[in-house]
Amino acid sequence: MKRTLPAMWPAVAVLVMIACYAVFFSAAALIRYRSFSFHDMDLAVINQNFYNASRGIFVSPELGVPALFSGHKWFIIFPLLPLYLLFPGPPLLLILQSLALALGAWAVFLLARDLVDPLSGLMLSACYLIYPALNFVNLFEFHPIAFATPLLLFAFYFYHRKRWGWFVLCVFLSLSVREDVAISVFALGFYAGLKAIRDKEKTGWKRWRWGLVPLVSSVAWFYICVNVIPGIVRAVSPVASPEMVESFFGWLGNTPGEILKTVITRPGMVISGVFIPPKIRYVWQLLAPVALLPVLSPSGLVMFLVSLTEGLLSERFTHFSIRYQYSSIITPMVFAAAALGLRNLTKWRPMRGAGRYPGVAAFIIALLAARSFGPLFILPAQIPLWRVTEEDVARQSMVNLIPPGAPVAATFEFTPKLSNRPQRFFFYHLYASSRRPDWAAHVPVMQERADYLLVDFNDWLTFYDFYTPGGDQSVYSFLREGNWELAATVNSLALFQRGGTFSAGVVEAVPPEEGGDFHPVPGLPGLEAGPARASRGEEFGFPVLQFSAVLRASRAPLPDILFVARLVNRADPEKVVQQFLMAPYRIYPPNRWRAGETVRLHVNILLPDSLPPDVWDLHLFGITRREGLRLPPEASAAFYQHFDTAMALNYLPRIWGVAPEQFLVQHQILLLPGILSAS
Repeated sequence: MKRTLPAMWPAVAVLVMIACYAVFFSAAALIRYRSFSFHDMDLAVINQNFYNASRGIFVSPELGVPALFSGHKWFIIFPLLPLYLLFPGPPLLLILQSLALALGAWAVFLLARDLVDPLSGLMLSACYLIYPALNFVNLFEFHPIAFATPLLLFAFYFYHRKRWGWFVLCVFLSLSVREDVAISVFALGFYAGLKAIRDKEKTGWKRWRWGLVPLVSSVAWFYICVNVIPGIVRAVSPVASPEMVESFFGWLGNTPGEILKTVITRPGMVISGVFIPPKIRYVWQLLAPVALLPVLSPSGLVMFLVSLTEGLLSERFTHFSIRYQYSSIITPMVFAAAALGLRNLTKWRPMRGAGRYPGVAAFIIALLAARSFGPLFILPAQIPLWRVTEEDVARQSMVNLIPPGAPVAATFEFTPKLSNRPQRFFFYHLYASSRRPDWAAHVPVMQERADYLLVDFNDWLTFYDFYTPGGDQSVYSFLREGNWELAATVNSLALFQRGGTFSAGVVEAVPPEEGGDFHPVPGLPGLEAGPARASRGEEFGFPVLQFSAVLRASRAPLPDILFVARLVNRADPEKVVQQFLMAPYRIYPPNRWRAGETVRLHVNILLPDSLPPDVWDLHLFGITRREGLRLPPEASAAFYQHFDTAMALNYLPRIWGVAPEQFLVQHQILLLPGILSAS
């Protein structure tokens, strides 16, 4: 019988919501990409996997080329490669991710429609599209594991419709996404096994086959990914990425067998590691947005709990946070169980006749959850912060200076736009190499093969989350030993090119006779200020203030000084243009200067188009930490015992909300009055 238009309106509404979601989140992702607002490694690494796979490179002969089969096993790349060949680059991947996650709503609708009614399907699919974990996955870089969400949902739907061919196809496509999707496929098989136990009509193979197919295939595929493929990769590629088991589950064992043994023989230790506040909060944030409906279906709840295994047993915080990609294999189990729970709720005698109200109530709760701990409601305020700034245009100009295909090392925000090339290195491997031998292994290869080095010396993840005492020494040695020369610089951005003579450019020791007259800097014993100059100039066609200052250390060691150049409007001192000299600080900080050494600092300060036509004074300040500085009790003493002034200025206030004035003292080093008129 044909469906009438009134009966079809929930389906039409879901399709409209899917289209709106896909367009909105694709647009948000593309805005972030255009404005260099992706600050982690995943988009760059995975796009480079696609790029190299499209050219037949699947394993890495050396460090610097991501190996498709060395870490995660992303076989889902292959069916997507024809499309990638037509539109190579991160924008396609970001759009595909948004579209795939949006399509999961259709599976949720079909499932809830069949189990309950069309209106309940509409409400539950709306809950899905505003689900906090789903939205966070969509906004956090790009990950093939996101494709597991719709594939697992459709697998569950086809299982209930007894569409076995489609069911098996979705199961195997789900497994191709990544090795740990085997956990959720196993959970699906476990659920089907529970259903088979209650099925008294069939016997033998016909009774158990659709539970055994996902159970056996998930176990077999996981074994192949963990044991067989790594052996092949090591035989082909002498340098392979470390496997994930020992990285995240080392507290339980170094192999899946050891982990299983620990779970069985030491349940007390496992329970104490699972029932901790962050993991309890994680489970709550997964279940609360669906009104705890999975609890109403025992078999669905078991399926959900099995899919949680990776997150609850891991000691890596990203595995038990809804802000990262790992919830992609749990979200489908949440909504499959929620549909089952909603069906059971509507069949409960006191709820009979409630009609659409349970679904509507679930949607209201989903809205409250999305507002409380999801990203959706803050996106309208966040998107304007991702606008393309003048500094972003300068970033793009620097990227454009690097020839296509040239090997390059860069900080995180640059790497997505530099990932359509065979080799790309992460600068954080160099900066933090002194504390991680596996990262240090990248440095000689980077030095040998990279032709360009593109760095934002105020990159958050590199210099704060990967903060390493002594990281500046690794950077300085790398630049000196590789004869790197400064090609361009704006604000804290610097592009280096391999040259014949070492020239850091932004900071360099100069002969004492180049200094001229020096005077002591009040409050900074041992630091003397010499000549300084500033003039208008251009960089990439942008107006800049070219500022340089000569300083001298009359004794050593100097304190840990962070230099700040600040243009102050003489008519309105509240108007300032400020630039932290992060490049000199991260390459050769004052506490490394030798007694009697003369050093020149240089920075090109980008002048905004909106600069008022007034007279501006240029101040150079030195910022130091207060004596007897006490860290917040939340800080890790081991990690922060040598933290630097930039950490006190940027990291601690952001993490603990403490005013920088509590940590820092500002000293004026020099003043260049009336240095600039914007008229």
